[in-house]
Amino acid sequence: KSIEMSIPSSGGASNNDGVTNVRLHILQLHESPVINGNDYSRFKWMWVIDDTAPPKTTSSCSTDNADNNSTGADPDYHISHGDLLFFPELQTGAGEFEGLRFAGRRQQSLDHDDNNNIPLLVPGVESLEFPKEIYEYVSNELAGVSLRRMYERPIQSLLSHDVSGGFSLSDIYGGQDVVEEMWNQPDILRPPRRKNDHHFEEENNRWVIPLSECALIRTECFDIMGGSTRR
Repeated sequence: KSIEMSIPSSGGASNNDGVTNVRLHILQLHESPVINGNDYSRFKWMWVIDDTAPPKTTSSCSTDNADNNSTGADPDYHISHGDLLFFPELQTGAGEFEGLRFAGRRQQSLDHDDNNNIPLLVPGVESLEFPKEIYEYVSNELAGVSLRRMYERPIQSLLSHDVSGGFSLSDIYGGQDVVEEMWNQPDILRPPRRKNDHHFEEENNRWVIPLSECALIRTECFDIMGGSTRR
């Protein structure tokens, strides 16, 4: 398989805006999200990643499931709307998807005149629950693309190589029939609104994560328009 040393800024996944792939980025955070070892308040904040500059790189971990693998970043390194990001250090055993985040729509930085802030949207922890923004993005902006077509392969790759030592969606859901039902009627998370909401984000509180200080472990690129991805 070819090795692709870039994370295209066009990003994401559609045939109506030229996007034909989705990427899974395995990253190590630049610092612990827990402040001073016992303050978990950041988990109630909005997390955004600033991709002004490329990440650091670490050793490769190639797989056979992706169409392209990358362990480096060239000048075209930006995170794309709809990409998956996985931070292994966030896994505590509460669920297979605890360290997973979806890249939201690019926003203007609070303290700079640029658009380099990408919200990191929280999915479900124990099972696949898609952020509403991601569901609407795929359904409304990516013609001919479903959540399954976009995310089944990267999620399976994540489970096989980075989570729980080779689990599959069938293992997590208790059978392929249940997986089929899940893809036919995927669970969609509503946006956080209230303080007693598990996914509540404190207004105006942001944790800005500089991509340049994170370590890139691996990036996998998946062709969502090819016949190898099941609908």
